[in-house]
Amino acid sequence: MKYIVWTAYDILYAMALFISMPFFGNRFFGRDRMYHDFLERIAVYNKDISPEFQNKSIWIHAVSIGELLASFPLIKKLSDKFKGNQIILSCVSRSARTIAEEKLPQNILKIFLPFDFSFVVDASIRKLKPCLFVSIEAEIWPNLFRTLKKHNTPIIILNGRISEQSFRTYAFFKIFLRKIIDCVDCFIMRTQKDAENIIKLGADKTKVSIAGSMKFDYAYHLSQNYPCEQSEKTIVFGSIHRGEEEAIAEIIKGIIQKYSDINVVIVPRALDRTNIYQILRQKKIHFEKFSNHGTSHSRVLVVDKYGVLTDFYRKCEFAFIGGSLVPAGGQNPIEPLAFKKPVIYGKFHEDFEDEWKKILEAGAGFEVKSFEELSEKIDFLIKNPQISSSMGKSGYEMILKNSGRISDIIQVLEKYIVR
Repeated sequence: MKYIVWTAYDILYAMALFISMPFFGNRFFGRDRMYHDFLERIAVYNKDISPEFQNKSIWIHAVSIGELLASFPLIKKLSDKFKGNQIILSCVSRSARTIAEEKLPQNILKIFLPFDFSFVVDASIRKLKPCLFVSIEAEIWPNLFRTLKKHNTPIIILNGRISEQSFRTYAFFKIFLRKIIDCVDCFIMRTQKDAENIIKLGADKTKVSIAGSMKFDYAYHLSQNYPCEQSEKTIVFGSIHRGEEEAIAEIIKGIIQKYSDINVVIVPRALDRTNIYQILRQKKIHFEKFSNHGTSHSRVLVVDKYGVLTDFYRKCEFAFIGGSLVPAGGQNPIEPLAFKKPVIYGKFHEDFEDEWKKILEAGAGFEVKSFEELSEKIDFLIKNPQISSSMGKSGYEMILKNSGRISDIIQVLEKYIVR
């Protein structure tokens, strides 16, 4: 019966993978490195684990850019403390992999997460020989988890997050998922609600703890490693989703008409699916792409590269965080506050509910219900720079108060690491 169930899963997974490729293929594979990327996803690696690290590698999985960035302070501390262990970092998206290669040292082995076929993940585990697998947030890969367990490799869910939408989806497959959840040795969740959700899905409550969000530690890491620059008269619209672009373009048109000394930076969430260029042209808003920066003197810059948003948060007056005025769950609102820059956020923030609550309590941001209200708050902050500066400083103090969890997390991980 087990064989039938897992064979059926492999078939369904293959069908889902095949159907999704026309829509997400560009995110999975780099156009210039498609063959190499594909080989890694079937566990064919250019670099094998050195014999000295076999059965001592620490495998950290961060699905995409947000989880990857949040893992940086953890990876640095693990690398410093466990020099006799190989750190392996896996990602799913090509954009996350590119950022990992650019920002992490060469001694960190970067790979793509293998396709979740039973024979592929088994081959991957036999080659990588991890002593510990850590999944950032709460991605559940059935074949990977059960095969890790078969190889007696401990599994830890770290910075665990179960949104309401994910909970409803997982609950539908609760009977099947319970056996996968049983494979996990430790759940370190962000909030009480996340902890309750994973327990409802079948996790043993003795395995569940709460450590807060790692994104506060990442923000503190930014503040210490990237000095805050003098604010330029620039407003950043960060991680903008489809559905927000039209209204935001109209707001930008108003800004450049009303304020001759204000510049605007737009950072689309998904570069391969944005309509922002077409919309700006339709509205006759002159803009420049980041990749061509310096070729014109446009006051509107569209960022067409992943991994550089931090640089613009450092220099701006304040930022609007996208994915929050359409029902997309929001994006990370903490990063600008690392540089004492206040944030404006929409009403859809269920994926960052706890972080946003802390920001509001600290008086470090505004929540808006509509694009009209967003325009009003932008005008307010432009006209009241002292209030804007005070809000940013309050946000930074909030980060200091909520960071420092990584050391506690490493104490937990240390119990499972073979030196």
